[in-house]
Amino acid sequence: MAIELPPNVTAQRKPISATSYEYIFRHSELGQLGRVLLSVCTSGTSRLTCLVHGNPGEKLTEQRRAIFEPLAKKLAEQMRLTATFLKGPGDAQPALA
Repeated sequence: MAIELPPNVTAQRKPISATSYEYIFRHSELGQLGRVLLSVCTSGTSRLTCLVHGNPGEKLTEQRRAIFEPLAKKLAEQMRLTATFLKGPGDAQPALA
């Protein structure tokens, strides 16, 4: 699975466990943008969690969010096309924290 990354952005996939992966997105100037965590459950479904790096309300965090959020949504959509995901209350799309 591949998504097109904007200039100055790199992504790394790291295994967390036998059934979980972490996708880490970095920007050459802003540092770590965020992480996407993918966990496969014993029921055969999956859970996707998207986390923006930084503290809420900080200007740098909002700059990171502006770049990371579209990437996370695109990755989530590609994953959703190939897997079954657990949904939390009211989850139509993955929530970005």
